[in-house]
Amino acid sequence: MFTSIKYVLTENLQNIHRIRSIAKYEILADMRDSKLGVFWNFANPVIQVLTYWFVFGYVFNRKDVGEIPYLVWMLGGMVVWFFVSPCITDGCNAVFRKVDVITKMKFPVSILPMTVVLEKLFDHVCLMIILVVVFAAQGFYPSWHWLGLVYYLLCTIIFSVSLSLTTSVLNMLARDTRKLILACMRMLLYLTPILWNIEKVGYGLVSKIISCNPIYYLVQGYRDCFFYHRGFLAYSWSMAWFWGFTAVLFFFGSYMMYKFKTRFIDLI
Repeated sequence: MFTSIKYVLTENLQNIHRIRSIAKYEILADMRDSKLGVFWNFANPVIQVLTYWFVFGYVFNRKDVGEIPYLVWMLGGMVVWFFVSPCITDGCNAVFRKVDVITKMKFPVSILPMTVVLEKLFDHVCLMIILVVVFAAQGFYPSWHWLGLVYYLLCTIIFSVSLSLTTSVLNMLARDTRKLILACMRMLLYLTPILWNIEKVGYGLVSKIISCNPIYYLVQGYRDCFFYHRGFLAYSWSMAWFWGFTAVLFFFGSYMMYKFKTRFIDLI
């Protein structure tokens, strides 16, 4: 187990420049395929946010959450979802989409999940710029509490990479893995309190189960930095579960990546 962890960590640290280069190439490749280029990195999340706001905020007439306008509150959670969701779905396909490279040369396969996350980080930064403008227009200005976003961003990256290490290998073993992941992510969007307030289900067993969702820990962490300013310890239960679950994912993902590192060509 520790051999596999050392293998993954060493391979990623030794190929930091390669990870950055691949992520940069993928970003620029997407821009070259479009005449408007980087415009779509801003336009896509804006269109999706406005769609969710129209359906849930206008049609279903969702009320403000406390003193926070619903659109602002929703955006505080959606900014996490728009980052972690493509990291997970594309991370699942990280190895398979690079089969042409893997079959032609000796390649550090374990770095591929990290390249996907770094690529999606660019989109996350674009959405954060939009978020700051919207928040400022609503009277929510950046403060020192926003520094906690660095911690929660790191949590999101580690969680996404850990999960992708496992799913990218499983997707090579069975192509149905990605379809299952896509279906689960559609379901999680509505089961995770992003578009609705968790207080609606009370503070009983259902709330406890929901708090075990690692994505919800990231969502409530971002919102805490933006609005509530309660601090990390206010979410101690979710924090313990999140890091425990992420550690298990990373250990298992590293084991899977190490075990099949020489067999990916045979799995194609």
